[in-house]
Amino acid sequence: MNIALFLWGLILVTISLLYPEYTRYYLYLSIIVIIPTAIISLIKQRKEDKLNGTKEFQSSIYRMLFLVVILGVFFFITKMNYI
Repeated sequence: MNIALFLWGLILVTISLLYPEYTRYYLYLSIIVIIPTAIISLIKQRKEDKLNGTKEFQSSIYRMLFLVVILGVFFFITKMNYI
């Protein structure tokens, strides 16, 4: 999985350098691919948690909420023109 993410990032950098007008569409494609992958991963984690009695699903949800807060903060910082 890490290799796939690394290659996905390298392709993004390559497209950004060679064809900057297509960067936005590649990012849209990234969203379309990542959201179903994340949902499938969460479903698998939830099933494993029920079988094994672990808390991986809960920690994954907390990580996502933390990232949403961080991205929200960065969004508002850039929206205010770095003030």
